Amino acid sequence: MSAKIGFISLGCDKNLVDSEYMLGILKKHNYKITNDEEEAEIIIINTCGFINDAKQESIDTILETAQLKKTGKLKHLIAAGCLAQRYKSELLREIPELDAIVGTGDFDKIHEVIEQLDSKRIELTDNKSFLDYDIGNRIRVYPYISFVKIAEGCDNCCSYCAIPLIKGHYKSRKISTIKEEVENLVAEGVKEINLVAQDTTNYGVDIYGKPSLPKLLEELVKIREDFIIRILYAYPTNINKELLDVIKNNNKIAKYLDIPLQHINDRILKLMGRPSSSKFIMQLIDDIRKQIPEITLRTTFIVGFPTETETEFNQLLDFVKLYRFDKVGAFQYSKEEGTFAAALNPEVPDKIKYRRYSELMAVQQSISKTKNQRFKGKVLKVLVEKYDKENRLFIGRSENDAPFVDGVIKILDGNCELGQFHKVKIIDSQEYDLLGELAN
Repeated sequence: MSAKIGFISLGCDKNLVDSEYMLGILKKHNYKITNDEEEAEIIIINTCGFINDAKQESIDTILETAQLKKTGKLKHLIAAGCLAQRYKSELLREIPELDAIVGTGDFDKIHEVIEQLDSKRIELTDNKSFLDYDIGNRIRVYPYISFVKIAEGCDNCCSYCAIPLIKGHYKSRKISTIKEEVENLVAEGVKEINLVAQDTTNYGVDIYGKPSLPKLLEELVKIREDFIIRILYAYPTNINKELLDVIKNNNKIAKYLDIPLQHINDRILKLMGRPSSSKFIMQLIDDIRKQIPEITLRTTFIVGFPTETETEFNQLLDFVKLYRFDKVGAFQYSKEEGTFAAALNPEVPDKIKYRRYSELMAVQQSISKTKNQRFKGKVLKVLVEKYDKENRLFIGRSENDAPFVDGVIKILDGNCELGQFHKVKIIDSQEYDLLGELAN
């Protein structure tokens, strides 16, 4: 089949990796990719099934795109990814415009699915996760940054999370394969490598017998060229002195850790199935900051978990005020069928969940504004990623900000080269963003 194919990628950066490899497979098999949905004869939607809002976005996108069968040139519609894996039967039954379902572990067969579309509806969800990427074929969406998936699946079984049900047990990629992929990306001009998995600090346990993220990092920093490595989704229980030493002693590794903590109250942590306690968490943060004082710490919390009392939420709020994280994200609890937490009662009303979320983020906004002031007068190494023509600003990030979730640095003057690092002197700060000018 020779057809124009449109592609929509939803959800997290791990999903983006799969989307980029699917695009690479399509290109390898000589399919034409179009960004114009009206011109597409086939559209693939890589869906997300993590929380209710993400699921609703995926369903809405499928339904809206299905209308192109009436108004555009669309002949076939494919749903791929997490939502497709988890709700395959329901999607095919409830959305007749869908022609195929491709799960989280079978996207490498996307070209084979396309070849069969004219003959039948297809459901391909045999495998839960896939890691044997063809690293020579990947169509990157962003020119200067890339996400590299080092593992798939999860063994933590947090009580609120459906990811293990969707993607199965934890599976690591080999160090040699990851290193080869990063070498390829850096050779193509990528300046920032973001290591991702459901749990990056558990990397290697299944194939090397112990957590091996430090060993992986030590291999990656041997790669020549000027680039940085960022660690995302670092589960707290495997953050140890060995890992912190590697981060501290290598300039190619961003002094940045994203550590999803979810809560601080011991009862709630236990109900969440988290193997940590408030004492452990506070000691961990103290140890990290003692060993790497300049580190940027990001975390995420869940508010409105079933049975969470006002006192327990206030304990979380006090913890955020006391420990003053550089970056904080928050989620309102989302009930996921099939999980232990889904059966817990009483549930926290949506109105209260939203109020708690708003309170927490208001506190963090004030903290972020204050903490950003410490950068005034400092010179930071900034990866310049784009130019804002309307405001005549170059926009980039330092090692202190992860892509898409943290702030940016707006460079007020100067002539920057996109995709390169520049030294920028910070002259002002906002709640999340910084303002700077090229340093002399």
